[in-house]
Amino acid sequence: MKAKIEQVEPQFAQKLDNPFKNILQELRYPVPPGYRLRVSLLDASGRKKRSDASADNWSPQSGRIEIRFEPAPEEPTIAEPERSRGVASKSSPQAQRFPEGFSGPNTFVAPLEIRMLRALAQAESTPGWKFVSLKKFRDEVLLSEASAPGEFQPTEVNWQDAIRSAIEKRLIITGKVPNPKSPQFPVTSIRVNRMMPEVQEVLGLPKADLDFHPIHIKGEPLSATILRERR
Repeated sequence: MKAKIEQVEPQFAQKLDNPFKNILQELRYPVPPGYRLRVSLLDASGRKKRSDASADNWSPQSGRIEIRFEPAPEEPTIAEPERSRGVASKSSPQAQRFPEGFSGPNTFVAPLEIRMLRALAQAESTPGWKFVSLKKFRDEVLLSEASAPGEFQPTEVNWQDAIRSAIEKRLIITGKVPNPKSPQFPVTSIRVNRMMPEVQEVLGLPKADLDFHPIHIKGEPLSATILRERR
């Protein structure tokens, strides 16, 4: 599968971030703490390439590259009630489970998908958020997700792949929400699919009983009533 522009740009940024900061430091133009490098691939006229376009459509000979620094998003403050919904904190024993992933009855949940599901469950509890925007979660929440010492530090591409995989596995459910700023362009929302047993396990949620249980009604069987009425 060919890489897309939206996948290559974060890779460029990751490779160029520290070298550019060091060069600017040597030239006495230090980059303030909390800023990250951002890369955009442009065509010959300076117009940004479409994010879903193939990366093969850009080259150094026929295109341009824009490099800029922007403030890194702050990690969202999560209210305490989120724990009441069964979401484990990062320091809890529950959050340390499944370091190699989890194989459930329906699918395998990779370690990065587990981290993402827990981050999404926390984001759903953010005060004032009626829904979680896919774009905001992907571009801000996940990129501010801190990794423990020695833990793998995902890139934007890693997170994008994890989101795509989780949606395909139905671990995450997408939807459309009206956009108050541009009604003609609804916002794509995401939420944790708490009906999936794999999600219940990795988040430490109570198991949902989805089995059929007949209801017992007092009195004679319905079949007996029907036969009597026919006579």
